[in-house]
Amino acid sequence: METQKKYRRTQYFMKGPLQKRYLIHSVLMMTIPTALVALCLYILIFYLVSEQLAVPQTIINTLQPVLIKVNNIVGIGLPIIFVILFGWAVIISHRFAGPMYRLERDLEKIGQGEHTLRIRFRKKDQLDDLAAKLNKVLEKLPSATPLDDKP
Repeated sequence: METQKKYRRTQYFMKGPLQKRYLIHSVLMMTIPTALVALCLYILIFYLVSEQLAVPQTIINTLQPVLIKVNNIVGIGLPIIFVILFGWAVIISHRFAGPMYRLERDLEKIGQGEHTLRIRFRKKDQLDDLAAKLNKVLEKLPSATPLDDKP
């Protein structure tokens, strides 16, 4: 059995829709809950301040700089958090989409007759168990016997 060279992928955005769908779902999972929580907090704050507390204008004037600071912190902090979380989602999706891309390529080569090829993934990829099971199946395949040569 020939040894295969060690693969190190440097492209984080793979061809194909799998990683794109994963990233879209990740962004939606970050954006929608954050927007809903922010909306609920602002509604709660303004509802309590304006209707429930019957706060005099002087207190509202005192609270206004505080609300401006909160808006500034949220306006600066949320984009930074989104960039960090999106980067993390890219890395995680790459650990899934990358092996899927590699698996498709290797299975195509095996389908073309390279029965000695074994499926290997990088150290941190998430599909090692699948590779081991597929390699067991490949070991049971007859070595290079074409189907067309039947008498």
